[in-house]
Amino acid sequence: MNLEELSARAEIHDVLLRYCRGLDRVDMDLVRGVFHPDAYVRFPESLHAGSVDGFVAFLGDEMPRFVRTMHVLANSLIEFDGPDVAHVETYLNADHQGSERHHWKGDYVRLWGRYLDRFERRDGRWLIARRRLLVDWMYKYPADGWFDDHPDASVSMRDGSDPSLVPVAGFRGTPLAAVDWPG
Repeated sequence: MNLEELSARAEIHDVLLRYCRGLDRVDMDLVRGVFHPDAYVRFPESLHAGSVDGFVAFLGDEMPRFVRTMHVLANSLIEFDGPDVAHVETYLNADHQGSERHHWKGDYVRLWGRYLDRFERRDGRWLIARRRLLVDWMYKYPADGWFDDHPDASVSMRDGSDPSLVPVAGFRGTPLAAVDWPG
């Protein structure tokens, strides 16, 4: 493995993480930004199969109907097919709490699945060109028995107020803002 491949792996991993952040913070611009303009997305037929623009529109309608979500990525296998194509399988655990506007009506649903992605490097950037979601299984937990009585629970931060969204500098940058840390 050479430095170029290590760099590509890191960039691909960051793209995957930005996608999850976009979902959980209901930031469809962030979600859209991880795909090439002509990307194709194949989720289960009842959800979406087609253009990335249609997919982002679907998510823009669907994600606000959840009280909260948390998408957690696990194993990710990256296999290169030349210098500009990578095939990536990433395991996923996704927790969802449906609101009264969602057909789950307050129930909690956990999904275990895998993203099968074709990444392409175009104009020096690795982005998703093709995505398929394989749902391995799901479980619906009844709403009774769950609680969230912590006063600082971040459920209300899906409106863009989450402090993790404040831009900070990288290795070479000057800090743009400081995260609100206690004294």
